[in-house]
Amino acid sequence: MNIQKAALILVFLALAFKSNGQNVNLKDSSVQANLIIVEGMVGVPAADFSERFGLHGLAGLGWQYKAKNNLVFGVTGHYLFGNTVKDENLVQNIKTETGYIIGTDGQLYNPVFFEQGFDIMAEVGGITSLFSVNPNSGLAFNFGIGYLQHNIEIFLDETIAPQLSGDYKKGYDKLTGGIQFSQFVGYYLFSNKAFVNFRAGFEFRQAITQDIRGFSFDGTPVEEGNRLDMMINFKASWILPIYKKTGRRYYSL
Repeated sequence: MNIQKAALILVFLALAFKSNGQNVNLKDSSVQANLIIVEGMVGVPAADFSERFGLHGLAGLGWQYKAKNNLVFGVTGHYLFGNTVKDENLVQNIKTETGYIIGTDGQLYNPVFFEQGFDIMAEVGGITSLFSVNPNSGLAFNFGIGYLQHNIEIFLDETIAPQLSGDYKKGYDKLTGGIQFSQFVGYYLFSNKAFVNFRAGFEFRQAITQDIRGFSFDGTPVEEGNRLDMMINFKASWILPIYKKTGRRYYSL
């Protein structure tokens, strides 16, 4: 399912909940809610991560449950991407002296390298009364634990460059993964106005990762031991809350 279809489904859900439910007045008290989250992040790498990649982005979906006491917990998943790869020796063993790869048609080609990966994260935290505009909004602190995986994606037509196809390609992608931890500080805003529910703030990540492949074709040694892959991200999330009260269900945007 592509992003456009996912966005349309969320809009239709929002309209359905709006038309079939009754709004909750969030100014009265703190309420329970299931939160559907669509979010994006931009960030900078740190520690070992910065030696391999540059600026990156993340796009993801998630779910959280918000209790009446404003504790929140849930799970999110993201796709990681970027266009800056700093490994100058990548595929060096199959390049010409001028830095190109010879294709099956005899032409010279310059492969393009991208950062890609994914993560899944369980989160728990709480919304405080600091800077609150109603009992459901305020400065928030979340903590997470999950799994991070990333690799170098090589873009070049495999029919032209079979030396970068299939299992051969795996010898250059530096697939890496491991456990990660996160800390988020930001603001949750819930309102009675349609579609005006969001969170925004800064997220800090630390991942203890290892090389997954165990082999390398470019002549560089395989990394042994643990890496420390860190990120500092700015996160912005749109939230679709589904509110619930005893005896009857209420939905609000």
